[in-house]
Amino acid sequence: MKRWSALVIWVFVQLGAAQQLPSRDDPIYDWLARQRPTPSTLLRLPRSADEFLNILNRESTPVSQLIRWKLSARNTLPEDTKLLVVEMQGFAFFDTDNADIPQGIYRVAGAWAVSKHALLEVVLSDARRHAGANPGAFGTIPYAQLVLQTGEWRWQIGYRALRWLGGYSGGLLVNDEMPAVPVASVQFPLRIPLLGEWRFEQFLSQFEQDGEPTWWGARRIERDFGTQWTVALAEAFKALELPGSAVSQIVPYYLYQKWYSNARVGSGWFNYLAEVGVVYKLDSQNRLYLFWLMDDLRAPTAFGGSSITPRKVATLIGTRIYATPDTRLILELVRSDGTPTGGVYDNSGHALRYAYYYKGLPMGHPIGANRIGFYARAEHERGRWLYAVDYATLRRFHEYRPGLRGYTLELLIGYQPTERGMLCLRYRASYLRDTGAPDVRAGWSLQAVAQF
Repeated sequence: MKRWSALVIWVFVQLGAAQQLPSRDDPIYDWLARQRPTPSTLLRLPRSADEFLNILNRESTPVSQLIRWKLSARNTLPEDTKLLVVEMQGFAFFDTDNADIPQGIYRVAGAWAVSKHALLEVVLSDARRHAGANPGAFGTIPYAQLVLQTGEWRWQIGYRALRWLGGYSGGLLVNDEMPAVPVASVQFPLRIPLLGEWRFEQFLSQFEQDGEPTWWGARRIERDFGTQWTVALAEAFKALELPGSAVSQIVPYYLYQKWYSNARVGSGWFNYLAEVGVVYKLDSQNRLYLFWLMDDLRAPTAFGGSSITPRKVATLIGTRIYATPDTRLILELVRSDGTPTGGVYDNSGHALRYAYYYKGLPMGHPIGANRIGFYARAEHERGRWLYAVDYATLRRFHEYRPGLRGYTLELLIGYQPTERGMLCLRYRASYLRDTGAPDVRAGWSLQAVAQF
């Protein structure tokens, strides 16, 4: 009976985990590398939940059981399991164009299964303090979380970045491009009359921005239709104040905004966004997906809309194809609206804190406003060798607004000389231009990775 129950859980999660990528700082990547050290796992290449489960297949070690529990594919944790992974990376450069890459970085990840239903995880790392658009925004603790399972309900409290659905280039509504924030969340099955059972998740975060308290929250419901289709509906907000905070966590955010905007607060205090996502599963590995984000629409007047409201939406269309068991191809097209006063995610004439950004980094997709982007990635892993090509192009949606345009390219050849060590030769090139002279870079670097 237990075997049949485990099989049913595994099949259910395989269907529902089609497009959920853990955040880049989640230690689940470290645990996978500990369990299955390969070139791609040691380099922490992004994977969705179904890819994690496919790699683990039906392994029953304590580490694999812990990973499955994190992905809701197992009811209990292996008791008193403790994990510790230490990783060191070093870089050598053959030119000066890659000077923004650090000489060396570290990462320490730890986990403790407090009980069969409680897990504590902590990560220490300086990786994001040395690279990216705003490295000074990040601390040395990118992830710390306590998870407690009580029946069908899963409670999470901690300090971390979040990522919901979307593509491999990023999520439109909730993405991990921003620094970690304090967050509390809950997940449980939601049974809706006539509509069946949905997976529900909601979180709330409060942090300081520009010296003022700011609130961020989101909720989503997701359901499989048959064995091939998954539909997800989500809404999020960023608020400069939160009157009737308990009410905000019970009623739909859109209604909450209308009630309190009309009665107490006025406008420019509550930035509301919504998203619709559809994933089509061609088979157990290949996917087609579409996500549509609504920041502003010309809603009918009866629903509180205005004919002068500029449209601000974003769309992500993508596919994940396994040409062979060792070859993965990802293709994505992302488009976001721009307006004379801003565009998707922008503050649109309100206070700067109103924008869907934190410490200068997007809380949604890194493409930002007024962009059309194409992202392609190809990987081939064979034994100890890994070959990868990563390419992205960017152009403006409206030419009257400034914004970067151009391309980035990365080639990677990786070799695994030891069980927990990697050597990578990387070539990076970019041509990006805004209103001035283009920023052109190209060069080679050597990366060494060692886990202990």
